[in-house]
Amino acid sequence: MQLYEFEGKRLFAAHGIPVPRGAVWPDLPAGVERYVAKAQVRSGGRGKRGGIRFIDGKAALATAVTALSGRSFDGDTVGCVYVEERLEIASEFYLAVAIAREARCRIILASPSGGVDIEAVPPDRLLKLPINPLLGLRPFMTRRIVDFLAVPTRTAAALAEIVSRLVALAAREDAELAEINPLVLTTDGKLIAVDAKVRLDGNARFRHPEWQAYGRTAGTPFEAAIEAAGSVAIEVDPAGDMIAVMSGAGLMMATLDLLTAQGQRVRAVIDLGGVVLRGAEGLTPVFRAVAALRPKLTFINAYLQTALCDELARGIAEAYAAAPFPGATVVRLKGRNADQAQGILRPLGFALHAELPAALAAVAASS
Repeated sequence: MQLYEFEGKRLFAAHGIPVPRGAVWPDLPAGVERYVAKAQVRSGGRGKRGGIRFIDGKAALATAVTALSGRSFDGDTVGCVYVEERLEIASEFYLAVAIAREARCRIILASPSGGVDIEAVPPDRLLKLPINPLLGLRPFMTRRIVDFLAVPTRTAAALAEIVSRLVALAAREDAELAEINPLVLTTDGKLIAVDAKVRLDGNARFRHPEWQAYGRTAGTPFEAAIEAAGSVAIEVDPAGDMIAVMSGAGLMMATLDLLTAQGQRVRAVIDLGGVVLRGAEGLTPVFRAVAALRPKLTFINAYLQTALCDELARGIAEAYAAAPFPGATVVRLKGRNADQAQGILRPLGFALHAELPAALAAVAASS
């Protein structure tokens, strides 16, 4: 659940992390004459593609907002423009708290090379500090970050406080990522977060009723439509013409790896999750979203160990009747009552398989 920049900055401010004065157009931050207009999208690299404009005066601001509104960045249409004060910047840093799944803990990332893609930062300029979940953030860790970033002495205490508050935010808000890129040192000696990238763990939604105030939670309109249906989607390759639909997150990742290895360009992958058990009611909105992308090929890969394959097949058949999608369809269905399931789906003209290698071969032949 990724937030817009302005939503992330409001969350930062609520946790005491300094951010520039800003407002969502047509509102304007009070007492500001030099502006930065920022297209609000969740795709990265918008600044390199004209998604951020630096403006002097209100007259030019309206023109810039008009130019940004409605633009598309990687399929994500600009829904609003955030306007904030333009700062005089002396230095830029990178600071983030993320989940390191291989270490099973949160990790602090810090670099003196702010304002660039973190993947492009040389290893010797990127500090990684795992946070022991039992001990939390320790004072020596903040001291090490202060030394590594080499901020002026008068700014050291402010940096340590921002690190502490960012770690607390990640824990209290169930954030998978809380990133400031860049964290800037202004010419008058203040540390301010001029960008905010916050991704919340959607599985924690039940304990955060305030999340209802956030805007669309998925990164693209397709991902938003799938999320509204109760499933999870990831758009992988905008130029791809194939959609893969799976019965679980692990199967989704493994299937994507296999499809990519055989040279397929996958437009999007979908993890049905609990929708598998909801029949046509849950599957129909998913199928409508798939049909809207007009895929050349749709691959449905389900391996059910507790749920019944024939019940899923009935849901697929009813959903497909209500929302048929174009192109070929390959279905791999394995598990309890798989034979009955194939009998239900056979009249639809799908290529049906029980084993994954045969299904992947059919995908290759149909693409």
